[in-house]
Amino acid sequence: MSKRHVGKICVYCGTAPAATMDHVLAREFLPISRRDNLPKVPACGACNGVKSGHEHYLTAVLPFAGNHRDAIGVLSTMVEPRLAKNAKLKAQLASQQRQELILQSGMLVPSMTLPFDATRVDELFKFITQGLLFHHFGAMLDQQKHSVWAGFLNRQGEEMHRQLLAANARCRIAGDLGAGALVYEGAQGLDFSEMSIWVFRIFGGIRTSGDPHEPEAALRVIGGVTASHRVLERLDARLKSPAAT
Repeated sequence: MSKRHVGKICVYCGTAPAATMDHVLAREFLPISRRDNLPKVPACGACNGVKSGHEHYLTAVLPFAGNHRDAIGVLSTMVEPRLAKNAKLKAQLASQQRQELILQSGMLVPSMTLPFDATRVDELFKFITQGLLFHHFGAMLDQQKHSVWAGFLNRQGEEMHRQLLAANARCRIAGDLGAGALVYEGAQGLDFSEMSIWVFRIFGGIRTSGDPHEPEAALRVIGGVTASHRVLERLDARLKSPAAT
């Protein structure tokens, strides 16, 4: 058991004493052979428990929509044993699978779709964004002044993230975990250490459909932003892809 959390404050809530060192990006997203050097931060028991619930769901669901060779490996060797321990989730996913025609490159093609709870992506990547902000830049959010936003990006949101990542920054980071399975970029604001912008590509991008504003199935990336409450209120409606399948 690691003692590095002793005397630390939870990075996620910023108030409770840490009870463990949490893997910011869950090991279960990756095959066992690719889990070296995953970022870890201090976390309290309550935050760690909520985050673990989202991870348990998403590590079982997102590989179905991945576009990376490790997604297939995770599906074949890890997801089935995971679902065998969670009969409720296994039955839920099995009942929701559908064969549908999906618009790709202007053509309707048959595809298996699996509706899932995209709000869990938002909530998990809020944790991940805060964790990486602390791990790479040493900054912790003051919950009274700052917020975190995360979620699948629409085209406008992705372009905005790319522009902000290319702008002047205090610090930058690029991470590649699992040989392309978990890739992220981040930049810290010049004026305020708590401000940051992030782009995450999981399993080469998650193939989704169901956005009425973008009817073609797309490989989605996930964005993350930390900023003042006022800034994030203005950004939310412009960034997010409202549906994912």
